[in-house]
Amino acid sequence: MPAPASALARTPTAPPAEQGPQSAPKAAPIADRADIRPLDVAAAMQILLAEVRAAFELLAVAMSEDAGEAANSPPQAARAVLQMVLRAVPDETASTPAWNAELARVETALQTGLDRGMDAVTLWRDVPPTVVEAAQETHTLVFSTLDADPQNPAWLRPEWMGLAPEFERFWRRRRVARRRLTDPDYSPGRFDDDSDQRT
Repeated sequence: MPAPASALARTPTAPPAEQGPQSAPKAAPIADRADIRPLDVAAAMQILLAEVRAAFELLAVAMSEDAGEAANSPPQAARAVLQMVLRAVPDETASTPAWNAELARVETALQTGLDRGMDAVTLWRDVPPTVVEAAQETHTLVFSTLDADPQNPAWLRPEWMGLAPEFERFWRRRRVARRRLTDPDYSPGRFDDDSDQRT
């Protein structure tokens, strides 16, 4: 009698020992990196900005996609990063403890983003030394300017002039906040004008 149809539909399987050697499953194709172009300065600046933007977005700070879009040099990239910092810090209505806590988070995110960007640039295939130097210059410029004041020669750059007033307010708030934490004699209204003289 013919075998049942269900039996015919099944494919007989032999024990592994009787099936002979099995071919290994095909590995996923490795991306061909032969056509990756050498990294130039402009592309390195975009990598740094993208990593900083991503780090700030983890703080739930929305960053514009066109931030630093035309940053083709370390000064331009540093300016774009500083703009992101200004957007990420709380405004002056925040209480001192809240402002200090948020500033610490912003500084950590900034450090993380720039470090990741530096790693991406330095590990790029056949990256020219001049590109790595440009990324390092941007990294240094951001932090040296962030901790400086308007007397820093960097603020004489024409493209940075517009940021100086905003950063004056940032530095003022930061100094006042630090005084409140370190001066036991501080009381509200005594240093709010950011003067070194007591009122």
